[in-house]
Amino acid sequence: MSNARLLERRLYEVRFEGLSPEYAGRVVKAYQNPDGGLGHALEPDERCPWSQTLFVSFGLGAMEEAGCRDTEFALSLCDYLQSVADENGLVPFFSDNVFDYPVAEHWVDSTIAAGLNPTAEICGMLYYQGVEHVWLSKAAETCCDMFINDPPNEAHTLSCAARLAQYLPDRKKAEQILDVIGEVLPSARFFIPDAPVNAYGLTPLHFAPRPESICRPLFTQHQIEGHLEDLLRQQQPDGGWPVSWDAPGAASMLEWRGRITLDAICRLRAYNVI
Repeated sequence: MSNARLLERRLYEVRFEGLSPEYAGRVVKAYQNPDGGLGHALEPDERCPWSQTLFVSFGLGAMEEAGCRDTEFALSLCDYLQSVADENGLVPFFSDNVFDYPVAEHWVDSTIAAGLNPTAEICGMLYYQGVEHVWLSKAAETCCDMFINDPPNEAHTLSCAARLAQYLPDRKKAEQILDVIGEVLPSARFFIPDAPVNAYGLTPLHFAPRPESICRPLFTQHQIEGHLEDLLRQQQPDGGWPVSWDAPGAASMLEWRGRITLDAICRLRAYNVI
């Protein structure tokens, strides 16, 4: 309540106080620009107002977390996504204009290249919304083929593939993707299989934030319990959880703390730790 922005406060109310998911969806829609994309630092590490695909990914993820389905709004994002996609339907994280505004240091030297991350995650979230669109069909097919035939060895991209597998209508392909994730993830860059967490990376709780998550069978009970105990220990004296990277300013840092704190208590509640 001290630090988090409206979106995370609404999500908290949905998850813990019985607020209708529609109210979280209204906040996400407030970030939409005339071109159909989402802007205005919706993902706190990029402070620009212009539409970026990373913001679309973040917004759709928030709606899925809230259990908010709005097919009309989700469909309105697809024309923007198509406008920034390459010939195979893949989209980049963002466009060059993102660098006209403050960005987190780890993005400064990034190249503008379309890829599985974030395309696969966006496709999964659009399928959750029940969308049908020519761009979505093409992009999802490209992502499935790329992932199955040449799987990445990087945890964030594997996480995007997991989101796609969660909601992909073709369940046979979804099972293939999940099998590949199970094979590749243990040795993937930025994956932290066992607690404690002493550096930046993704843990089993990022892939299985809830017991019913599609990736939960990939991890042992010992792994899950270890990370839950470690997560509980990371809570700071003011009640929140820390940020493990340099955000581009005080506002961004507070926004991320609100986001990370919400993630922590949701995971701890889902597994009946709190």
